[in-house]
Amino acid sequence: MALKKAQNTTLTGIVIPVNWNEDQEVTAAALATADEKEYRIGGNRKGKELLSFLQHQVEVTGTLSRDEKGRSGIAVRWDIVK
Repeated sequence: MALKKAQNTTLTGIVIPVNWNEDQEVTAAALATADEKEYRIGGNRKGKELLSFLQHQVEVTGTLSRDEKGRSGIAVRWDIVK
């Protein structure tokens, strides 16, 4: 049986912090969308770049997923800062 190819999805929202280290530096972010959903941003290179855009509106394209706790996430392939 062939595996399904992951589809890219485009989302627009505000980059918000969701995790900090012991020095209170942001280590993970999420995208808060207008429909009040939150998508954790994956830790790939593009996702890490978005840590520089906290509290900015962005448009991201990537593949959606769910983590082990059932939270929605997105592995960002490309982004546009608005």
